[in-house]
Amino acid sequence: MVLIQRSCFMGGRSMIFLRHVTALFALALFETLGGLARACDRRDLGRAAAPSEHQRRADCENESACSPAEGTDSIKLSDISRCAVAVFPAIELKTSYDSGKPIFRSTITKPILRRLITAIVIPVAACARVTAPVSSFPASHAASTVVDRSAALCTVSYDGVIWYRIPAREFPPIDVRLATCGFKVLGRNPSPHRPYWSIPSAATQTRFVFTSLDEVISVKGTRNIERMAAAHHVPVSWMVGDIRHMAYAADYNAFHRANGDDAQAQFWGNLHVAMSAKLPWYVPSVSILTAGVERDVRRALSFGEHAFWGITWNSHGTDGTFDYGAPWGTYCADVHSYKRPQPDGGCAFLAFEWTARDLTRAYLSGREAAFSTDPDDLLRRGGFSPKSAAAYARRIVDAYAEAGHTQPIVMIVQEESIDGLIAANAVVMNALLDEAVRDGMKLETLSQAARDARTFSAAPRAVAFPYIFGGREVESDMLHGDTLYPATIDYHDSRVGMTFLSGHTLPSRVFRYADYPVSRFNRPLPEVPGWEMPSLLRASVKNGWLKFEFAAPRALRFGVAIWSDPSQLKIIGPGEIRAGRAATVLVFDLKAGTSNVRYLCRGCRSSTFTYSL
Repeated sequence: MVLIQRSCFMGGRSMIFLRHVTALFALALFETLGGLARACDRRDLGRAAAPSEHQRRADCENESACSPAEGTDSIKLSDISRCAVAVFPAIELKTSYDSGKPIFRSTITKPILRRLITAIVIPVAACARVTAPVSSFPASHAASTVVDRSAALCTVSYDGVIWYRIPAREFPPIDVRLATCGFKVLGRNPSPHRPYWSIPSAATQTRFVFTSLDEVISVKGTRNIERMAAAHHVPVSWMVGDIRHMAYAADYNAFHRANGDDAQAQFWGNLHVAMSAKLPWYVPSVSILTAGVERDVRRALSFGEHAFWGITWNSHGTDGTFDYGAPWGTYCADVHSYKRPQPDGGCAFLAFEWTARDLTRAYLSGREAAFSTDPDDLLRRGGFSPKSAAAYARRIVDAYAEAGHTQPIVMIVQEESIDGLIAANAVVMNALLDEAVRDGMKLETLSQAARDARTFSAAPRAVAFPYIFGGREVESDMLHGDTLYPATIDYHDSRVGMTFLSGHTLPSRVFRYADYPVSRFNRPLPEVPGWEMPSLLRASVKNGWLKFEFAAPRALRFGVAIWSDPSQLKIIGPGEIRAGRAATVLVFDLKAGTSNVRYLCRGCRSSTFTYSL
């Protein structure tokens, strides 16, 4: 709905009456026509023209993006039989938000259906003297859209409660349903620049661990990986899965002496004995629990291994494993239910993930095996060429390095020894190792990280991750089929896990860990169902206090995300945690019924915030 201000000479009772008529009429329209509106919504914003030459040189994500620019003034819409479309004049957009160069014009298209609703509602709403942003309709009645550029200064919102000021230029993608400027001045660049907040700006606390799963014997592949890692002075943690590898113990000993390499074992008893005999420096510390079989926690502990490797974050059956719902990164696993954190906040059993992933695209695409740091995933599943995969991998490393600016985290990268024979994989892996060193990450082996990460992995963590363009575009069911994704935040503590989308105040999913007393490798953790999710009724700022009012069907640990630079807001209170420079996450316990939550906020002036760039 476009918000406008207009003078109307009407009595007070008439004004109140018209406000009610406006709400009821609009609600009925959206209820009746919402399905068609959502079907059309993904095509209602014109895809932006090709990026400028400066942008393509500075930030091209794949080989096609580096081809000569082909500017366009309009967009060809497919399947227009389902959607009546009105094309508005092309608008001249301002400078790119991180290149400083002009960007091409973008033609904005809007469905006549949505314009018709707006045209009917606006005259009545205007007489109600709308002078400030007001609450939106529920999500079921109005589809959202992801935008990342504007021709004018604007204020946008997803929920109609918390609003964001966006500049008259490019900005990081944000999911919105309301705009005070009107959607015809908003646009989309399908290959946007990275946000400033995702580019390393200071020293990082991120630990970098390079692992290689040795299940299939490949002496040449193993030696290729070692040669590549040693060139970057990065130690390798060899994860041995077969006792026959001990025929090449001399190699592992040489790697340990020259490069500080480590080795850890899968849970076979005879393998532990053989490694202890042939690798005098070997100390069991991390159990290698791979995919497709149940994780044997008791056996790992019996070997003195108080950590395990192998959680495939967000997975929906990759290699027969469903780790959906387990926390991202390292976490202190409950020995009785390893997919959830230890409830008492201790750290008796540390969990490592299989390999670091693009947290945004893995989640929103539903294809966690296509967007990770395993070169095979990118080249075989993600639709990348070796060159574009290398550029994409560097940006993933940068995002993890910046996420470690405000909190210590661990980034795991894995390459199987048999894949050391593939030249294209080496291009991607060299880029990953080089960028980790360049970003100043702390290089550790798996054993070292098991000791180190235990000191910080029980703490609450919020990690913001940007949309990084490249490879195959995947339509997101969560975004009504969109391929342009907003950034995400993944949060977890010992009781709850939550994911937020950029522009959304409330989480898009919640995992209540108390509900999962038993973990199975082939069973995902279910989300809190929609009917149990709290609603945000209102938010306000008064005398330096940011206040929220919620209605909750049942008691629940919950949270909100404010997508504005935390250093400017300076929010203070229990459960406040910064997601880097992107946002502040506020976590609290709600009772059943209505609850009020407040935080001291020195930088808050209203419930409208400056969107983080």
